[in-house]
Amino acid sequence: MAKEQEEKTLESVNQSNLLQLDFEVSIFDLFKHYFQVRLRVKTHEPEMTFCLPCWTPGSYMIRDYATHLHKFEVKNSKTDEPVFWEMVDLHRWKLKNLPNEFEISYIIYAFEDFTVRTNYLETEFGFINPPALFLYPEGKLEQSSSIQFQVSNQFPFVYSSLTRSENDSHLFFAENFDELFDSPFHLSKQNSVFFTAGTTKHELLIEGDVNFDFKTKLALDLKRITETQIEWMMESPNPYYLFVLNLSLPAYGGLEHKASSINYFNPELISDEEEYKKLLELLSHEYFHLWNIKRIRPIALGPFDYQKPNLTRELWIAEGFTSFYDAYFLYHSGFLSKEDYLSKLQSDIFALEDNEADFWMSLEESSFTAWTKYYKRNGNSHNITVSYYTKGGVIALCMNLFLLKESKERKTIRHVFHKLNEVFVKTKKRGFTKQEFFDTIKEVTGVDLKTEFNEYLESPKPIPIDYYLDFIGIQRIQTDMVGETGFKTKEKNGNLYIQKLLHKSDMDSLDLMLDDEILAINGKRATSNTLQKLEKNLRPGEKFHLILSRAGKIKESMITASGYYKTKKFVIAEDCTEDRKELREFFLRNIV
Repeated sequence: MAKEQEEKTLESVNQSNLLQLDFEVSIFDLFKHYFQVRLRVKTHEPEMTFCLPCWTPGSYMIRDYATHLHKFEVKNSKTDEPVFWEMVDLHRWKLKNLPNEFEISYIIYAFEDFTVRTNYLETEFGFINPPALFLYPEGKLEQSSSIQFQVSNQFPFVYSSLTRSENDSHLFFAENFDELFDSPFHLSKQNSVFFTAGTTKHELLIEGDVNFDFKTKLALDLKRITETQIEWMMESPNPYYLFVLNLSLPAYGGLEHKASSINYFNPELISDEEEYKKLLELLSHEYFHLWNIKRIRPIALGPFDYQKPNLTRELWIAEGFTSFYDAYFLYHSGFLSKEDYLSKLQSDIFALEDNEADFWMSLEESSFTAWTKYYKRNGNSHNITVSYYTKGGVIALCMNLFLLKESKERKTIRHVFHKLNEVFVKTKKRGFTKQEFFDTIKEVTGVDLKTEFNEYLESPKPIPIDYYLDFIGIQRIQTDMVGETGFKTKEKNGNLYIQKLLHKSDMDSLDLMLDDEILAINGKRATSNTLQKLEKNLRPGEKFHLILSRAGKIKESMITASGYYKTKKFVIAEDCTEDRKELREFFLRNIV
């Protein structure tokens, strides 16, 4: 009797905790860009709170997705009577006196912006970024759900990495909300292509007007890149991976997910060979996130709180190392020549040195404040904000070179990532701390990278890049010092306006403001040709005179030119020592 009673009690508990969530997504108005969402709920709870996320993992800014949620309603599924609800803050709806079965419905406006992190709906395709569309029950992120699409009249294909029903290609299942929010949906009229790399079946969906030959070429090129990365990590973590590439509008960007990536690129550029390499670099970058951030990650980046920032000082690992390896994998996959690759390294270094933000912001601050500084740009951001992508990639290069030199080419970052994957992903099933990252490097290689590089992480201080490049016999050449105005302009209706101001230590503070109109330069009417002539002949320390219009008032300003090297590049030194040549050949020949 006791056992029977225990089973009945357990059955009763299970029924009382019953929660079933079934989403239905349809198109409310295609031309007005509205999705409609119905959420059918079965529960025994008398009240529940539902939330819409404020941000998307991988894009570190509060975006207030609830801005685009409208016509929120709740009704009893059996009687159609309304159910009481109230908004308790800008992203949360509290429901009371609930029946066992009820339905929430709402409209989402999907035309805010054409990005990888926002919903978008038009006549040719639809894109759903799940955190911007799906409510979740507060405190129940572990809850499973189904997602049914009623869109076949407009879009015959729905692409996603979620598990799909065998009987209905428009029905998907998510084990929990973390999986749902990490699995975008692309609604399309386009067919996809497939390829296999390692043990992973890859699907490539290209949105836009491209021919089948281009799809086939890109699939074959991606096969080479993904095989290189899989070989580097010595595993295929996914049985399936989805690439979505949108070539319908001029845009650039990508966002990583655990079993997919969403990528946007300008369709007008894909026939240009150099631009096509940039596309491959973007896809290489997002694919490497399959490991570095979606599995091997700083400890703060999961599990997520979708209502407030998950702050970390280690985005220089998550994004910086990925930014170093994206082009490095292209080089080792045969898409970049040695000269191409060195040119890529050079452009990243010069981009970092193009301003003096290194003296304003550390790499760790860049990561920690990404939410309010890196992702919220203003007219002065280029002077004071360090990119954890660019500087993170440069420090990853320097760490690699130092590690190769100190370990006598025996151990590389590759071995470190294998260990991080084994310990933190597969065994501890969590992210790592900064100290654990450096402890793992020392354990695997015997080299103390923290002592060598920590000051460039914690302090606003430039990395001595030339010192580390000298390890492999690469040297900087700088010649032809010329003058620099200290500002950049934009032309509008034939008139010149200040668009960007450059703050440098050898430059006086300028009495210039953004959007000042330049009327005259050295007494002559200002035109783009006048400015180009000035810039061409300007010398460091030379003064020039501007007449400006600011807020309707005429002003004069005398500017003293600063200096910069017109010709600068990194070159391979053939007369360097044999040990430098050997290290250089190892770095360029072996995938470290």
